[in-house]
Amino acid sequence: MLLPKEPHRRPLLALTPLIDVLFLLLIFFMLSSQVAPYSLIPLGGVFHGGGAESRPQEAIPVAAPVVLRVSHGYVTLGRERTAITDLKEAVEELRQQDIDRYLVIPTATANVQDMVSVLEVLKMGAAAEVTLINSGGGRQ
Repeated sequence: MLLPKEPHRRPLLALTPLIDVLFLLLIFFMLSSQVAPYSLIPLGGVFHGGGAESRPQEAIPVAAPVVLRVSHGYVTLGRERTAITDLKEAVEELRQQDIDRYLVIPTATANVQDMVSVLEVLKMGAAAEVTLINSGGGRQ
């Protein structure tokens, strides 16, 4: 007597390894993404003007800004090279001379921490105007 053939069974596809891989990818991308971008530095005191409702300003003689060239660990003020850690005293001396405008130019060796340190010192020194110029000469 012939036995009836059993229906052909397909092998079961286990979804557990696929779910494990998806969770690992999810965790990887969550850990590698940035929640807050580190490159945004709030400077405060942004000028919003130039509209029709803005009133004309009187011509006030303004001194030229002091040029700060930021290198890795150092700042060049004019012809003097100063460590970033000693910049606070130099800014206080300039503040006593009523100098509160700065032009900050990073060099190729300056890193983000150097720029942040310089901007923090200028902010604590109550700088009225800080202008950043990139290596191409454009304002930021």
